[in-house]
Amino acid sequence: MIRHLVPLVCLPLAWSACRAADDRTAPPPGDLLFQEDFAKGMDNWWVEGGRKVWIEDGRLHVDADPPKGEPGQVCTVWCRHEFSGDLRLEVDCHVLASHADANNINFFLLYADPAGQPLWETRDTRADGAYPKYHDLDGYIFTFLNDARAEGGRDAEGATQARFRIRRCPGFKLLSETFAGHCQRETTYHACITRIGQTLTIAVDGKVCLEARDEQPLERGLIGLRTFQTRLWWDNVRVSRPANER
Repeated sequence: MIRHLVPLVCLPLAWSACRAADDRTAPPPGDLLFQEDFAKGMDNWWVEGGRKVWIEDGRLHVDADPPKGEPGQVCTVWCRHEFSGDLRLEVDCHVLASHADANNINFFLLYADPAGQPLWETRDTRADGAYPKYHDLDGYIFTFLNDARAEGGRDAEGATQARFRIRRCPGFKLLSETFAGHCQRETTYHACITRIGQTLTIAVDGKVCLEARDEQPLERGLIGLRTFQTRLWWDNVRVSRPANER
């Protein structure tokens, strides 16, 4: 659903998702490759796992927050379009609930089967959305969530921080990690994921929160929206070429 949003980066620092020490910003968009506002439903997408996935008020809602012990606590929503080369993925995301305080917002980028088989054809093998089933595929995982266990410490006000990670599969290899800012419920974040050459970044509300390098970058695959123990919505997906390629 296309709408006007007041940029969250203009709010007080305590509300920022990321406190980038060097004030780096996400590269501006170039040529548009794909755009989705879910006004026409989910024709461009398919689902693996979760309790329920539906369109409401022009937004993609995902419920992967069942009562403890019940199935459906993980979900991946795949875009059917394949992308290649340098990419800039943007999406609005908004956590509604998480009984475990996970507030889990994840992204899959350039995902593909190393054997060359389309992921659509093997979707039934991942029908439950179990996380390990994605670790043997080619792809990058970008994680933005609430550090509920305070593994990265707490901020000056005693609140938990957001945890950011970038991984490469197969092998579930951790490329980079940091704890910064917050990932809160009832807050709309504008996330931006980029792969430019060997450099990978995740930015929230315009500020780069984490960067990693991959000397043998993946070149082609799908994008996916992923969550764990969280009920949230997604909107305004845009995939473009980065305007300022490094």
